[in-house]
Parts: sequence; C-alpha cells; structure tokens
Amino acid sequence: MATIKDVAKAAGVSVATVSRVLNTSENVRPDTVEAVKRAIEELNYHPNFLGRTLRRLETLKILVVAPTISNQFFSRVIRGIQSVARQNGYHVMLGITESDREAEREYVEMARRKLVDGLIFLHSALLADEIDSLAAGCPIVFANEFVSNAHVSTVSIDNRRAGYDAAVFLLENNHRRIAFVSAGALYGSSSLRQEGYCAALREAGIDPGSQPFLYEGLTFKAGRRAANSLLQMGSLPDAVFATSDSAAIGIISTLAEAGVKAGEDISVMGFDDNQIAEYYLPPLTTVSQPQLEIGQKAMELLINKIKNLACEDQHLTLPHRLEIRSSVKLAAAAEKGRLS
Repeated sequence: MATIKDVAKAAGVSVATVSRVLNTSENVRPDTVEAVKRAIEELNYHPNFLGRTLRRLETLKILVVAPTISNQFFSRVIRGIQSVARQNGYHVMLGITESDREAEREYVEMARRKLVDGLIFLHSALLADEIDSLAAGCPIVFANEFVSNAHVSTVSIDNRRAGYDAAVFLLENNHRRIAFVSAGALYGSSSLRQEGYCAALREAGIDPGSQPFLYEGLTFKAGRRAANSLLQMGSLPDAVFATSDSAAIGIISTLAEAGVKAGEDISVMGFDDNQIAEYYLPPLTTVSQPQLEIGQKAMELLINKIKNLACEDQHLTLPHRLEIRSSVKLAAAAEKGRLS
C-alpha cells in the first residue's frame, strides 16, 4: 500500500508539500498541486484522515441540527451553510430531530465527544442553561430560531417587526378580521410574529382577542386543518396570515376545494418566500426571508467560533421584505398604484 513518502517521491516534491496539498493549502503552486494529485491517482494512495484528525484535534465536519427538511425554508438555509462550509474545507452533516428532545440530545452528545467541530441549530428544544453548558466546550450558532437567554451567536430576521409589517399591510388594504395561523409556542419565531401582528392590530384599534387564532403548525397539512376550521365558522375572516408559506398554500388549496378563491373571496398571506410561493396559483403574497444568506452568515459565525471559542458572541439581524402578489386582495387605491 502506497505511503505519503511514495507520493512525494513520484511527484518529485517533499512530504511536507504533499501534506500541504492534502490540507488544501494556498501556498502551493498550481503545477505542483497537479503533480501531487497525479501521483496520488497513479499510486491509488488513500491518506489516513483519521490519524490526521486526531493529530490536529479537528474533524473538518460540522453538524446542522434541524427539526425537518420537508420545509423548503430549512433546505435553503442548509444550502447557504453548505456553500460557505465547502469554501472553507468543512463537510456538513445533517441531524433531523422531528422536534424530539431525545434525538436532539443524541446529536449534542456527538459534539461533546468531539466528533464534529461545531453545531448550527435551526431549532432547539433545549433549555438556555443546557445550551450554555454545551457552548462552553463546543462552537455553537443558531440560525433563524434561537433559545432566549442562551449565550450563543445568532442569525435571524426581526420576526416581531416582520409580523407587524405583514399585519399593517393587510390592515392598510381594508382587512379588519384577520385569522392568524402558526405553530404557537413551538417556535420562538412564531411567537414573535404573533407579537408583531397583535401590536399592529392594537394600533389600528382592534382587539387581538376578537381575531381567530389557529395553532395548527407550519406544514401544508397544518394549513389544511386551519382552513377546515375556518370553513366551519359562521363567516370567513377577511384575511388569513399564516406564519409559513407551506401552511398558507395548504389554506389556499383547501379553501379552493370549497369554492373560496384566495385573492378574490379572501386574502391569504404567507411567510418565508419559498420557491413555490411565486409559482402557486394564485401567487402567494408573503414575507420574504433571505434564507441562503441566513445560512451563509451562520457558517461564517461558526468558523469564527471554531477558530476562537472565546470570541464575542454576535447577533446578526438580516432584512426582510414583503413580496406582494395575487393572493391578497388590495384596496382600490393600492391596486391602482400597483398597476400604474
């Protein structure tokens, strides 16, 4: 079996140069890199990455912990994480918890045993003191969701402001009875969006307690359940604000089956701006999050922590925007301005 010395001899370079090529160092000439790679291929050399990992006390692997990948939002955040990870020589491992605390603890144990260099949580059911205990010995970053009072770096939008902006937009377009569909307290972002929604209603002189609140979840099926509940009410609300696009599309689909058209008979607004939102019929008005950028920034923060665990925590708030499409019925003046 070929050794690193054999590769060095075949390529006409030193063992140190071969090592630099294997570690993707930038201090090697391109022609030398090609010579080493050619020798590796010809000799069928397989470097001992385990031994190298133990010597360097790093794995070049990071673990992303997510509740699900069925939601396009999480998938796009993960793509952002992966793009920066690859640029910096890291491999991304994915742990799906289905919001199960025990499953999450198993992934946390991987970090405690130093099987990965760091963790990015897209959601966590752990308590703040549990997160702080883990963060004392392992680099951690939260992307999108975060645990209140936990001392870790975070990347997200201002969810409270986003919920407020969405509700104001609906109110400005003459919607006064606005159903709110979310996952309740399961996700901190849902709670913050609800706070913003309620604040906008109060400013408009509307008691939030007079509005329908449906805590069904964020999935397509959750939206269908919410729509069925709305159809069983005496009268439909003017609008529905769902805190995920998947739920909003489930609502639109179910209402359509009952002969109720979104954008005409009722307005429906989503959250996230997943790819399907633009192409669904009718196209979905939604709050757009910079999903790829959230992932990219989270990985950059994690690399900082990997290099220096004691570095100061950072809390990045990225901008959101409203994507106005056909699923919300606009007031006459607003519609005229949009078409002019």
